[in-house]
Amino acid sequence: MNHIRTRIFAIIIAVLSWTFEAEARDVYVRLSNSGSYSIGITQGMLTMTDAEGRLANLGDSAQISASGGYVSIMGNTFLMPVRISGSGLLQFKGRTYRGAFLITQKGGLLNVLDVEQYLCGVLPAEVGANWHTQALRTQAICARTYVLKQSMNRADKGYDVVDTDADQVYKGAGVETAKTNQAVSSTAGEVLTYGKELAFTYFHSDSGGHTADISDVWGQNIPYLTGVPEVVNYKSPVSVWNAKISAAKIQSAVKKVTGSDIGTITEVQVSEVDDGGRAITMTFIGSNGSRSMKASQFRLAVDPRTLKSTMFTPSGGAFRVNNTTTPSGLVTQRKPQGSGNELTFEEEQGLAKMTSEGVFTSTELIDMLSNPDKRKKYYQTGLGRGGNKSSAPAKKPRSKYGYSIEKSGNDFIFYGRGWGHGVGMCQWGAMAMAEQGYTAEKILAHYYPGTSVRKIK
Repeated sequence: MNHIRTRIFAIIIAVLSWTFEAEARDVYVRLSNSGSYSIGITQGMLTMTDAEGRLANLGDSAQISASGGYVSIMGNTFLMPVRISGSGLLQFKGRTYRGAFLITQKGGLLNVLDVEQYLCGVLPAEVGANWHTQALRTQAICARTYVLKQSMNRADKGYDVVDTDADQVYKGAGVETAKTNQAVSSTAGEVLTYGKELAFTYFHSDSGGHTADISDVWGQNIPYLTGVPEVVNYKSPVSVWNAKISAAKIQSAVKKVTGSDIGTITEVQVSEVDDGGRAITMTFIGSNGSRSMKASQFRLAVDPRTLKSTMFTPSGGAFRVNNTTTPSGLVTQRKPQGSGNELTFEEEQGLAKMTSEGVFTSTELIDMLSNPDKRKKYYQTGLGRGGNKSSAPAKKPRSKYGYSIEKSGNDFIFYGRGWGHGVGMCQWGAMAMAEQGYTAEKILAHYYPGTSVRKIK
């Protein structure tokens, strides 16, 4: 037994001594993909450099047309890509931007700027500028990690992110505030990692009480993106909502996803839910047959702004999860569980395996070293995060929930809670945790179990 414990401690020391190495870099944000632009500058002059190194002064504003690999400006033609900069803030469609503009060979307009400057235009757009400092720090770390992770996967696109909620909302320099800028600077270079990789830090507005497992939404298997319950009571502007959707629109959405026209929709069923009550599978019954699909696919097909989430509630009433009835829009307080009992031989082996897999955060590893009597607790925590899969109990089969969405004439009435896909961090939940004294690091550890906050060198 002692040699296994020695192995665990050796692994912990090795993990703690590892540092994440990366370099801060510019971010390429796509503002538009059309070929005609009107740009300006708040002070000074616009300066342009094209692909051949030709320089041109454009004055304080310019009308630009891009097509066929060339840019036309004031009757002159320049070879793309074209970079435009100046001493003041750049202007486009009523917003101001730091950094430079880049017109790509495909004619898209990008804002190119340092990642930290970019984040200053993200935080006020994604969360309230008056939010708790720890919630803002949490968002800053998430947003920084997100854009750097996306940049690794989009080399073929020519940009890192778009400026909408298709990635994360970015509104430039005009929305910056002292408080959100401070949250960015106080976390400068900090990212979330899982093992030796940047984590996928997906986030959403309101989970409705329980976040989603990424496998149920997008079919991926990522250990730290499993569903977790909210731990603090909160209410958001979208805690409770309802949406009326016509049978014709639902019929069109079903055809869009499945390729089948099942005729006039007569019944919509929630046929499978997760442990938090979120719909996983829906069944649609029509005059010409029936089809089932993922609830997340249906939401996107029918309109994600109308159908705000897949956390549906039957007729707007209470929902039942794990034999506990919870009122719509409220989150039940959960208390941490764990035991300091001794581990069995098999559990000691499992803990060693999980430690080497990077299941635990640096703080947890230090705590484990300092308090060996907590090993049982950490073993159970690791199992819950998907570690040591060979000895972890198999997932319980999903239960068939089996309720129908309310029908009213030719419409169906959806009642629900929360807003967004449900994967990763819940912004309103993070705000509630911050108000209860949780730090950004602890908030991130809750929503992305098994990850660690590290600083880019």
